[in-house]
Amino acid sequence: MKPLFCAVAFTMITLPMLAQSGIEVSIGPSVSNVSLAGVNQAIRPNMVSHTGLEAQVLYHGDLGQNFGFSTGLAYEEKGFRLLESANMNVLNIPFKVGVQANTTLKYISVPLNLKYQFSDGALTAYAFAGPQVGYLVDGFVRTKASALIDFNISKTKLDLTQSIYNRLEIGANIGFGAELKAGPGAIIAQAKWNQGFNRVIDNTIVDLKMRNYGANVNIGYKIYL
Repeated sequence: MKPLFCAVAFTMITLPMLAQSGIEVSIGPSVSNVSLAGVNQAIRPNMVSHTGLEAQVLYHGDLGQNFGFSTGLAYEEKGFRLLESANMNVLNIPFKVGVQANTTLKYISVPLNLKYQFSDGALTAYAFAGPQVGYLVDGFVRTKASALIDFNISKTKLDLTQSIYNRLEIGANIGFGAELKAGPGAIIAQAKWNQGFNRVIDNTIVDLKMRNYGANVNIGYKIYL
């Protein structure tokens, strides 16, 4: 947790030294999964994407020559789903029986992105990229069963104090967006891809290693300062 506090403190100290331009508040859906290593391909489970939420408050500053930066705090839901199913036939009626385990990992993150932007009247388009530091604050696994209908089985909170979890995540973002002037600010829309560099789950007993990756689409409002 200490590196996250250091990143926030650095952001608060350096902001007054740079030209201010605006505060962004945005929210949107996320789609994420994990890259899996250390498990034999023959016994690797069927893993599919997890849908979640991202909400962020970012400061945007100008650096001149169409360049700028953004940083702040983001709440991100990441994770993955495990699916197992089998086809059955009862009274000559075929149907599928399945079990799903949906793992949700909740992060508080601090991105620091470099932006390149260009304007045409009221419309500004931009691209951005940069590093991100995140801290895993909560997580749970929700299991469901499906036959003719889906129904919940259980919801289990993850014990993040166990050594298999690496709560600090180092990653990077890359994306693009646009803002349209409206009132005292602008309506914004953006899409981004994020990739975790370090392992968030590392179980040496069964040789299981996982890294986060995913995509987000956000809509929000930017207030000019």
